[in-house]
Amino acid sequence: MNLLAVEKPARYMGGEMGSIRKDAADLRFALAFPDVYEVGMSHLGLRILYHVLNAVDGIAAERVFAPWPDMEAQMSAAGAPLATLETATPLAACDIIGFTLQYELSYTNIVNMLRLGAIPLLAKDRDETFPLILAGGPCAYNPEPLAPFFDAVLLGDGEEAILEIARAVLAAKKAGESKAQLLERLTAIAGVYVPSLFEPQYHPDGTLSGIKALKSGYSSVRRRFLSDLDSAPYPDSPVVPFMKTIHDRVALEIARGCTRGCRFCQAGYVYRPLRERSPGTILNLIDKTLQATGYDEISLLSLSTGDYSCVTPLVTELMARYAEERVAVSLPSLRVGSLSDELIEEIKKVRKTGFTLAPEAGSDRMRRVINKGISEADLISGAASIYKAGWRLIKLYFMIGLPGETPDDIAQIATLARQVKDQAKGNGVGGDVNVAVSTFVPKAHTPFQWEPQISMQETTDLQYQLHCDLKKRKLRFKWQDAPLSFLEGVFARGDRRLAPVLARAVELGCRFDGWREHFRLEKWLQAFADCGVEPEWYLRQRLLDEILPWDHLDCGVTRDFLLSERERALAEAATTDCRDGSCGACGVCDFSVVSNRISTKTDMPVRPEFRVDEPVAARMRLRFSKTGVMRYLSHLELITVFTRAVSRGEVPILFSLGFHPHPRFSFGTATSVGVESQAEYMDMFVASGIAAREVQARLNAVLPEGLSILESEEVDVKSPSISTLIDATRYRITVAGADPEELSKQCVQFLAHDSFAIQRTKKGQTQSVDLRSETVSLAVDRHTFELVARRGKPVEFARAITGDEALKGDDILVEKLEVIFKQVS
Repeated sequence: MNLLAVEKPARYMGGEMGSIRKDAADLRFALAFPDVYEVGMSHLGLRILYHVLNAVDGIAAERVFAPWPDMEAQMSAAGAPLATLETATPLAACDIIGFTLQYELSYTNIVNMLRLGAIPLLAKDRDETFPLILAGGPCAYNPEPLAPFFDAVLLGDGEEAILEIARAVLAAKKAGESKAQLLERLTAIAGVYVPSLFEPQYHPDGTLSGIKALKSGYSSVRRRFLSDLDSAPYPDSPVVPFMKTIHDRVALEIARGCTRGCRFCQAGYVYRPLRERSPGTILNLIDKTLQATGYDEISLLSLSTGDYSCVTPLVTELMARYAEERVAVSLPSLRVGSLSDELIEEIKKVRKTGFTLAPEAGSDRMRRVINKGISEADLISGAASIYKAGWRLIKLYFMIGLPGETPDDIAQIATLARQVKDQAKGNGVGGDVNVAVSTFVPKAHTPFQWEPQISMQETTDLQYQLHCDLKKRKLRFKWQDAPLSFLEGVFARGDRRLAPVLARAVELGCRFDGWREHFRLEKWLQAFADCGVEPEWYLRQRLLDEILPWDHLDCGVTRDFLLSERERALAEAATTDCRDGSCGACGVCDFSVVSNRISTKTDMPVRPEFRVDEPVAARMRLRFSKTGVMRYLSHLELITVFTRAVSRGEVPILFSLGFHPHPRFSFGTATSVGVESQAEYMDMFVASGIAAREVQARLNAVLPEGLSILESEEVDVKSPSISTLIDATRYRITVAGADPEELSKQCVQFLAHDSFAIQRTKKGQTQSVDLRSETVSLAVDRHTFELVARRGKPVEFARAITGDEALKGDDILVEKLEVIFKQVS
């Protein structure tokens, strides 16, 4: 594929720091994420499974992401199948393809990835010569709309089960077993659901009359539990992308599960029980990961980070431990009730962009219904403390369409948001509030799984009301488009009759439905109509005794508990947090292997203090090469690679001053994307005392293949910047398919010009460049000419010389051979 013809080549390059390539393997496992690279590479589950699988000899875990439309067009034109990043293995040649079910609006990407991999869509049409198609993730708790496409689905935690599945497939492969025999093997693994062994049956009105088990003793599937998070494997050398990803930092899961019991939250039910990592384990993993990646930010992840038992001493230690390295710490999920003044004092030491709080509902009454456990007074007090600590922006998240919601509950969203903003003025500071509102989508395995979802029209009406109310109060408002929530709701509680709709939607061109610019409601409505499906039927209220499509899948929480929680919601009654020992009898814990595991270790190892003197600066000048796929790196991506490399290589880099310090290095002129180079230059300011050759060695030890430091020298710290010293650049330009004699004539004709001016337009400004006067020398050898020029891009010279204005960067091969510096007297 021609990477110069796509928007972001780094999505498809591979070869990142931390990636693992195994050319020979007994079993090849493609971890497939049904979204674009920068989203998938931010997904923690993918990182964990990549680490777990590749730690085993003979198993190769590789990554594959949904290609953006520009790349899909290229693949279709070339007839090229979708392949993995690590070894470019076509999907159909892998042994297992494991899809992440993260979000309902990525379902068309799953079907499309199978299609692009030249793999039959339906499981019944695939025999043992095709890969096993596996799925897992939060949406696996109702995989029924996708069930006809999957051979097996993993419910629950994957760290242990994924290896059992891989070994079962490997054993079946060595034994020459049929697909039916392999599926039989998989049913013996706890947490594995084989959809083909269940047959849904329907009443004339469309509701389920039963879910028939086709295998004796396999009538339901209980999710897989990882009992001890503290001893579980975790990636301390993750893949470091070249490009900016959604979460471009060290991500450390400090806890899994939640005991709060918010009744709308599927994750709060399907990830039970609560399991915390110990502070010592967390600190050890962070130390190793920072060293391996070169990141400058740590994110502490859980469903509610502020509820972690040791959060304040942990954050305090992290702040102190990495102050010299200028590493920031972020806590992305905080509850109002967990915000102590001490914790706010620690958090305010990092980069303050905005503080996010999620009241979820506008009134205390609705927060009692959903068991949110925070009051208006709590929120107002928390906002006052946040503004007082120095923040200027608070982001508030709400939902509309919650069960039992009234117009007054909606009106109180704007009232509460304004009260939050007023806390800034009350503390003598300026402050803003951003209000984000999503539509409530009932999810499987929650107390609200029986409730109706509001229609698109109702959603739009409520959004308009909020828009007006918030505008009056001078508050900013963001919302999720009603059609997106509508489609999410259809598939969240859908059944197997939606599979043909998905296949038809893909035929009609639906892709990346979670991306506003790609979502096409009219195509979806056509797909539903073509398949004879009424989508609104899936948004209706369910009867309490109705068989639900996911009733044969056991997340651990009992149906009786969910019904009792629904009753408590109607009564506006609270359910207490079970972390303190008051068991709510949800059904998850057996109190021997599966139970809440709360960390009580507050005696964390402390890094010894030492005094750091102000360093004396030394300036290193480096020449490096950029070859192979690295030539597709943009200038910003190159900066990112070196930012990570100086940290990973423990180069004593100096930082700029200010609120956002950056490593002090600078590059010569930026080379165009796609140009190979043996003459890239950069200056780097480091603490004196390290030799130039040591800087070179440390960087070469950690840079990815295709980037290599060729020369290094120490120069005067006050010497001029590289860009001011450059006089000209020598290029070798190959024009594939050119006639050597004609190319020679064209070079002579170009040199015969007194001037050859071209016009460039950049940011609305037009400038003229005389390519002839910028040319120092030009020589031709068959299909190749060697050019020495001051200003001008190689492709501009190639167009001028050949007379082909349509020539593009991917029509020529450009090599940057040498930078010629000005003579300094």
